[in-house]
Amino acid sequence: MIVKKIIRNSLIVLAALLVITLLGLTLWSATGTYPARDVALAALESSEGVTVTQEDWITFTPDQQAEVGVVFYPGGLVEPAAYAPVLKKIAGENALVVITPMPLNLAILKTGAANAVIDAYPEITTWILAGHSLGGASAGIYVENNPGKVDALVLWDSFPPDSADLSDNELAVLSIYGTTDGFPNTDNFDDKRRLLPSTTEFVAIEGASHAQFGDYGPQKGDVVPSLSLGDQHEKVIELMLAFIQKLN
Repeated sequence: MIVKKIIRNSLIVLAALLVITLLGLTLWSATGTYPARDVALAALESSEGVTVTQEDWITFTPDQQAEVGVVFYPGGLVEPAAYAPVLKKIAGENALVVITPMPLNLAILKTGAANAVIDAYPEITTWILAGHSLGGASAGIYVENNPGKVDALVLWDSFPPDSADLSDNELAVLSIYGTTDGFPNTDNFDDKRRLLPSTTEFVAIEGASHAQFGDYGPQKGDVVPSLSLGDQHEKVIELMLAFIQKLN
């Protein structure tokens, strides 16, 4: 009886600690998440050529039937809508684009999110998985764990973790990153190039900041950009569209 009582009490304590931890994580995510700002919020409105819906995902659907689809994983603790300005413009060039919100705004907690999107749109013949920062790292994990599911990977100021070595993978990869005076803004960026295929297209945007890949305001530890928000977005859009064109 004593042993059973000890086990029961231990389970109660563990359950209580789990609840406290989950509540703490939820509060941390809610208070620590960078919210989408005005430019991003405006891009959530449907317009000529693109219909925007917000249900399970944020979906940008072009008026014409698309053959290319882009699934996007947001950066860590960034409101998914923050990436709407760039992604809506890509959809406007006849690509289905879907942003997948993540648990606690942390893509690492649901690296397989792309599967549901891919399954929902069987008419799409070419899939690109893209992500910013932690979202890009999580996208790399997806590619490692789901060979053949996507045709291309795009990283915004990001690289895969060591556990997702894609160097022997044959998919097309585009890595867009910010630099200051020619040096990558992301720590250890050059050391991580080895984790991507030798055919990876690395493109630097001089003067870009980490946060301006979306629209969620200044980010702690980020560089001060010499590009405007609009100029950085236009450069990312141009690079993304050129990459998509190569895949067709």
